[in-house]
Amino acid sequence: MNTIHRRIAQLGFAFAGVMVSLAAFPVYVVNQIDYQEPGSGVANFTQLWGNTNDGRVIGVASYDAGVTSFSFIYDPATGLFSRIAQPPGFDGIMSVASAISLNDSGTVTGGTFEPAAQRGFVLSGGVYSFFDNPGWVNSTGRTVANPTAAHPQGLVVGFSDNGASLGSAVDSSTGFVYDPATSTFAQIVTPNSFFTIAQGLNIGGQIVGHVTYEDVFATRGSWGFLFTPTTGADPMLGGTVNYFRIAGGWTKARGINDNGVLAAAVFDHDGTRDTEVYVGTSVGFQLINVPSAAGPAASDCPNKLSFPEGLNNAGQVTGLFTDASCNYHGFIATPVSLPTGTTSSGAYTFSVDVVANTPIFIDPKVAVGYDYVVGAGDPLFATVRLPLGIGDNKYRLIAGGKAHDLNAGQLFDFRAHGFPAGVSSFRVSCIDVGARLDPVNSLAFPTELTFTGAGTFTGTMAPLTFNANDHAAQALAQANPCPRQSRSGAGGR
Repeated sequence: MNTIHRRIAQLGFAFAGVMVSLAAFPVYVVNQIDYQEPGSGVANFTQLWGNTNDGRVIGVASYDAGVTSFSFIYDPATGLFSRIAQPPGFDGIMSVASAISLNDSGTVTGGTFEPAAQRGFVLSGGVYSFFDNPGWVNSTGRTVANPTAAHPQGLVVGFSDNGASLGSAVDSSTGFVYDPATSTFAQIVTPNSFFTIAQGLNIGGQIVGHVTYEDVFATRGSWGFLFTPTTGADPMLGGTVNYFRIAGGWTKARGINDNGVLAAAVFDHDGTRDTEVYVGTSVGFQLINVPSAAGPAASDCPNKLSFPEGLNNAGQVTGLFTDASCNYHGFIATPVSLPTGTTSSGAYTFSVDVVANTPIFIDPKVAVGYDYVVGAGDPLFATVRLPLGIGDNKYRLIAGGKAHDLNAGQLFDFRAHGFPAGVSSFRVSCIDVGARLDPVNSLAFPTELTFTGAGTFTGTMAPLTFNANDHAAQALAQANPCPRQSRSGAGGR
């Protein structure tokens, strides 16, 4: 068994408490995500754990406000939310397997709740494999990384505890790294912590999580930690742990992507214990405003809550928040380039530097459709991916006179659909008009684009209104009707 050591020369490190000008950061827009399935409607509890680099989302949901819950995956290929099946012999009530992380290969990790103890698991190809961290009573997997040559099944990061004394005594829990291919563990040693969770893991072997201290060992409360390997990018071979707080608040780090961007929850300083979402690097952190995380109205919901759980390579943060009625919703926060202005006809204008086949997100206000056009001399559009969390998550894409139905999160490659050089323009229509009432954020249509070459995107994104005088739009709509009657005739904003 390997052991990962820590460095505690000072509680804090390069970016502990550092804040820089928000102008240095991208703007984030937020989409509310609620689990829904045919015949059952929208769940009244949704939490997102994470999303993959190909648009899939994993989370937990409930139709009875969390009394009973189930894990799910949203798959852009089908446009459906699907429940994850329980292991053989699990009844989903007294014995439950809760999924927490999904990697790009489709492997899932999480933890069980069983009468005897809690076990971690890896779910791959429909088969569950369970694991226990030696010397500990309970174990839970929190993140499963993508496979590498050194670790062909992907590493799992999680935490273990010793049962009854969890949180009541020092060293009652520990973070770990687990290799399913070899069934070996490496412990993340954080001496004197009353409660430790390790969760995020990136391609460089960096791990994030949090520890909890009392005043006798260090300043009381939660501290984020960042583990860095000492040998290449392999955390199984050892490393060091540094601690930090963001803006001086209690901090719980939860996600880190392959670009070294980190997401964390920070507790407010005013004694309310409200939590907020921060994202950043060693240069500094910024607050992500989740507009619907309003003051609670219910006595059993004493705090405002917006909490991150995952972060993908595009910089999208996933998590959950509470609304004013103490209902829980999932969210995806996306870093976007906002319009620089509008044309005389009302189209949004942009100026964004782009690199071939590297995604950017652009974002105006929600309308019922958009026309996208590159500027003169711009590289052509290569791919587009449309956001999850807009109405029924169904779209119609039109390029070169051909219409294609598209699910939220589904990547559409123009080069694979008859346009080998890319396209200079396309239209997105059939956006659910109910999305205009989105309570989370009026700037909530982050469109992911890639381009065929490097340069600057100086094009436009024109909202469609389909008013009675817009004869061209009416004619195109009639030629490519939406499959859902609820989408006829509405204006944008």
